Amino acid sequence: MDTITIISTVFSICSLLFSLVTYVRTIIHERKKATLEAFNVLQEQVFDPINQYAPKEIIEYSNHPTDKQYKILSGYLARIEHFCVGIVNNIYDRKTIYELAHGYLDGRALWNRLIPMMEAKNNDSQQEDYFSNIHKVMIWMDKETQKRNKKMKQNTR
Repeated sequence: MDTITIISTVFSICSLLFSLVTYVRTIIHERKKATLEAFNVLQEQVFDPINQYAPKEIIEYSNHPTDKQYKILSGYLARIEHFCVGIVNNIYDRKTIYELAHGYLDGRALWNRLIPMMEAKNNDSQQEDYFSNIHKVMIWMDKETQKRNKKMKQNTR
């Protein structure tokens, strides 16, 4: 092989590697951006309205499946479940989700409000957990918190 062929081959390989790295970084960036946008929509359309309800109000509404507020709260739960499907299936970036939602999505204040509705809706079907993805995300976030706390303790020693 002559020198020009070797230089051309090396240049082509470098170009391919650069293109591949750029492509992967773009995919990662777009995934994080989509995560931020989806969470912002969820915050605006679901979390902010849910925070307007007192836990006792939600308990009362959960006992009346024909009530308009029951249906509104059911819609909020469906949106959260939909978002959690994206987390469970790695559509959204988990690190970004954790940074955005830690203390809220894994916080008891939110779930103390929503668990009565989840229980009421799941009582309709003893065989299926309609909110399995929410439960998976709650478990994942708890484990992630424990993992990060353990790592932080090790780093402070």
